[in-house]
Amino acid sequence: MKQRILFSVEHLYPVGDAQLLLPLAKELAAAGKDVVVAVLGQRTSDAQLWIDAGIRVFFVNGDDTTPLHTSRDAFTVVRELRSLIRLVEPSIVHAWCREAIWLTLLATQPLPLLTELPEFRLLATELSLHPEKNFLRSAIEDKISSRIETLIVPHQLIADDLAKEGIIAQNVVQIPNGIRIGDFDPANQIALTDRGASGRQDIRRSIRESMGLPAEAYLAIAVADLVPRSRLKDLIWATDLLTCIRDDFHFGIIGVGDQLRRLQRFAGQTKARPNIHFLGLPESPETYIAASDFYWHSHLQSPQSAKLLSAMAMGIPSVSVLGPETEEIVRHQETGFATNFGARDEFARWTKFLIEQTEPGAQLARQGQNYVLENFGFDAMLDEYASLYR
Repeated sequence: MKQRILFSVEHLYPVGDAQLLLPLAKELAAAGKDVVVAVLGQRTSDAQLWIDAGIRVFFVNGDDTTPLHTSRDAFTVVRELRSLIRLVEPSIVHAWCREAIWLTLLATQPLPLLTELPEFRLLATELSLHPEKNFLRSAIEDKISSRIETLIVPHQLIADDLAKEGIIAQNVVQIPNGIRIGDFDPANQIALTDRGASGRQDIRRSIRESMGLPAEAYLAIAVADLVPRSRLKDLIWATDLLTCIRDDFHFGIIGVGDQLRRLQRFAGQTKARPNIHFLGLPESPETYIAASDFYWHSHLQSPQSAKLLSAMAMGIPSVSVLGPETEEIVRHQETGFATNFGARDEFARWTKFLIEQTEPGAQLARQGQNYVLENFGFDAMLDEYASLYR
């Protein structure tokens, strides 16, 4: 009988929580596992890539057209997820990040008067740091999180943060993030990874046309939730500084969040407002990153950020804030340019250097690409996860 693994995840967007989950799930399915994915939130992207890989996908939120709101949607999600577990009878339930861990914990608790769930192992993966939760939620998590057999994190800082918030698993395992390019856009896989390929130039030209930019425009991309902790105001300010002397520079933000209108208002008060582009959640975000000239990373909420790793693996020169969460990836002037936390002028200064010093910039990008591919390979991550499932 095949081993059946049920993953719960908030959404399937390619540069969100699912960025590492899709290649992992595909390899598990190819190895003969019966892989099922429960999507707890918004239907942000098509599930066809998952289905084509032999993965069964279920949307368990009655309102899958709007972002997941636990206070509003929790009852429906918990009920439907519980029903799905009874239906598929997995041997492993694996909660993947953020709200998926919280809702899966609620759904898997033994409750009086309800049909008992089949036996399974409960695992959880968390990839980011999160704001402090309210007292009631922390107290409940502290009471029920011991149900988690193994908590997987890419960095010890995340485990420490979760422990402070009340999530204490029986076992904590540190598995570094591993990157593989092209799972969400397989048609462009060669172009995504080879900066010298003509396909990369086609992608670059196509994205600039779609954004209404001149063909010669320089473009920096950031992928982040539009919330204060992402510190996107720092990058808008940096754009304003840089466009004072380089009006051919543009900045695009991929992401959604509660701060959208405030950020738009803030950008509108700068002279750089025509050069700042809020892209929302475009289809094939990997191609936007591949089409960019620079990748900007402004926060310390994602230790070993998969988004930053992906950009560097594509050979995109990166400018990132430096801290314990990023120092394993960004080695200043060796694999990328590092800035002090909140130093908007440093984003502008190093990006100006990359624009004007093309050969050193290309060398930095190659060094960053080689470093990521050598030290954050997907196969190593896959092997460690597979050993946990065994």
